[in-house]
Amino acid sequence: MKKILFLGILTLSLPLAFTSCQKEDSSDVNQDKIYTVYELFYNANTDKTVAIARFRFGTPTGTLLEVTDPAAITFNGDALPYSLAYSGHAKEYAGLVTSGTFEYTNTEGTVFTNSTPTMTTFDYPAGFDTIVKSQANTLAWTGDPLSANERANFFIGTWTWGQDALFFATGDGATDIVMGINQLSNLAEGTSTGYLDRVNEVAISQGTSEGGLIRTRYRPTNVTLQVEP
Repeated sequence: MKKILFLGILTLSLPLAFTSCQKEDSSDVNQDKIYTVYELFYNANTDKTVAIARFRFGTPTGTLLEVTDPAAITFNGDALPYSLAYSGHAKEYAGLVTSGTFEYTNTEGTVFTNSTPTMTTFDYPAGFDTIVKSQANTLAWTGDPLSANERANFFIGTWTWGQDALFFATGDGATDIVMGINQLSNLAEGTSTGYLDRVNEVAISQGTSEGGLIRTRYRPTNVTLQVEP
């Protein structure tokens, strides 16, 4: 279950090639029933930023839609082609891009413009390399406290099923993530990898009656952790 949740939260962490995902043409559906999620994601592990726009029919879990002519989707004026790897319209950029504007034009010529919320950087504290399973652990990141619309996600694990743990911090002013022993009990002793994300997510300002979300996501370089009893 945690692995599934992790993949959902870290949708953009790896270019997951969900080539089997079914999609429809956006021109085939009611234009006012399109739900939209925009994301600007920087991953320090690759030093790349990706701008992603996902369109679904009706709900956040509805059928994926591909935007085709005469409809269009751009980020900072750049066209976003459909990408199977990202299950949405996407474009990668070299280095850190902290902000930008998505512009979506539907088949009826209606234009929706949405600018990203603030992307705030943060990092692991110096010397953070050990997790002790038998006691609660705290990850006090270096960087600003969370704002009202931000959350921090921390995943620890290997690619062996069940040997993982997922933690969150939310709330205006939060400065750390506390890891309790119940979740830590799933971890295998030895070497694991830590993935830390800072997400700023708000409702879109311009959209259909179905609405949508726009967010930024910042990920510092992953850490190798030693899990001890």
